[in-house]
Amino acid sequence: MANNSDSPPSHWIDGLTSDLINNWPKIKSFNCNCGISVSGRQHIGRLRGEIILTNAVVNELKERGFHATHYLILYTSDPWKAKKAQLEAFQDPDPAKKYQDWRLVDVPDPSGESTSWINYFWKEFGNPLPKFGKDVNIIRTHELYTTEKMKKTIIKLINEKDRIREILNKYRGENPFPEDWIPFNPLCNKCNKIGTTKALEVDLKQYKVRYTCTSCETEDWSDMQLGKLTWRLEWLAIWYVLKVHFEPYGKDHATPGGSRDSCIEVLESVLKRKGPFGFWNEWVGYSEGKNDFGDMTSSGFIGFTPTHWLKFADAEVLKYMYLKTPPRRRIVVGLDKLPTYVAEYDRAVRIYHGIEAFEDGPELRAIRRSIEITYYNNVPPYLGFQLDYVHAIILSQLIADDWEGTKEAIRKLIATEILNIPVTESIEIYIHNRLKQARNWVNTYGPSFLRINIPEPLSLDIASDTDKKLIFLLRELTQAFREIKWTEESIKQKMILLRENEQVSRKDMTNFFSLLYQIFLGMDKGPRFAPFIAALEKEWVIKRLEEAIKIINE
Repeated sequence: MANNSDSPPSHWIDGLTSDLINNWPKIKSFNCNCGISVSGRQHIGRLRGEIILTNAVVNELKERGFHATHYLILYTSDPWKAKKAQLEAFQDPDPAKKYQDWRLVDVPDPSGESTSWINYFWKEFGNPLPKFGKDVNIIRTHELYTTEKMKKTIIKLINEKDRIREILNKYRGENPFPEDWIPFNPLCNKCNKIGTTKALEVDLKQYKVRYTCTSCETEDWSDMQLGKLTWRLEWLAIWYVLKVHFEPYGKDHATPGGSRDSCIEVLESVLKRKGPFGFWNEWVGYSEGKNDFGDMTSSGFIGFTPTHWLKFADAEVLKYMYLKTPPRRRIVVGLDKLPTYVAEYDRAVRIYHGIEAFEDGPELRAIRRSIEITYYNNVPPYLGFQLDYVHAIILSQLIADDWEGTKEAIRKLIATEILNIPVTESIEIYIHNRLKQARNWVNTYGPSFLRINIPEPLSLDIASDTDKKLIFLLRELTQAFREIKWTEESIKQKMILLRENEQVSRKDMTNFFSLLYQIFLGMDKGPRFAPFIAALEKEWVIKRLEEAIKIINE
């Protein structure tokens, strides 16, 4: 829960919410808004500010007794730019070039599966959206333009266009708007383009606009509700129509004297409404391995979707990562690093529930509060068990991918004393889901050393140039395995004891592990040894080691 108003905020969301309330001291009902263009792949970077940040503020407002609404604007009337990546979404890019400058809502689905480009690319963001943000009200601009509120606002802005031009020209420097400027982009009746037209005059009573189109050289009258305001005026018109009190924005709009400042001046000077309280956040980058591909972009098809993320991890893992990280710090996300993200989240859950000690006061409060906000201040009870993601990666490859496989995994976890509490239905579902996510991850992004493919029969290659010291260690380990209880911890401790008793050097220990991985995986390295071996049957492991010793001695 949030701190009392006389206490210092324990989280940046708490501080941001307090600043928002102080900015609107007489407001009891807040409208919080954000917007995205469905110009291509709807990547997880858009979840950071537009969904998770805004949704957290909305929820915190409600916690403090206010009414709050979360709007998400889809800019569906924007022109399609026919970028290389957009064209390549079509099986045959050349015919698709004709859609350049069409409204996004009019561009067809490149796969032919749904009704439009918008619907096709929105589904992998929109369908899982409730997992990342609750009660998000989605508004599409092409529909907003048909409403009476928007029409009245557009009429007012066009009637005040000379005054607006004076304001905007203060910010435009060497490229001012001319005296005949009309801040509206009509839709061409002939070629269906909105990005190649120029408004010549308007008939506000008939709500029509006369235009010329540079693409098809048409001059005609068009229905204004099919067109759109120029983007700055569209932005502030949405603020006005929805009575927006808060809106986060990307760092590109954070420059003093930039687009946002000019929009606020028009809103306040012409429409006589106070501008929304703003907050800028950094973008999210995308990486694979050591390669940073830059910021995720929709039209450039850089990044991956929320639907894709959910194949490998729960929504709360990403929510926690975004909420724990200061919003003005760039985050680079790579799915090859996903086990690290899950481990950080799992640790935060343990810390929150007091399972794992954590001494740092400010950092502890940040961790705990981030978990609370992740769960809308209603953190579920601790299950009593966590399945380490890397262990799940190993285990998922040794069982079937169905519920029978999950039951087998549970039997292994119980036998190896990793799971030592009663197995409830909730725990069984949790284990099933984590195994499924881990299996998906290792099959898609897992490095070769985490992929388990036990060669049969045992390769004879391990016999070549095997050091006598390693043969001795192999005999000792085999004997030790016969005597110990078959748990991950026992295996780990026996390996440590063997190294200490025999005073094995770091180099020899590395070579010994390489030999063990050759025996069990046919590779020089593999997953963490103790959890991997513990997941196998004890008798089979011992038999495999005995077979290896025999081959080496021949």
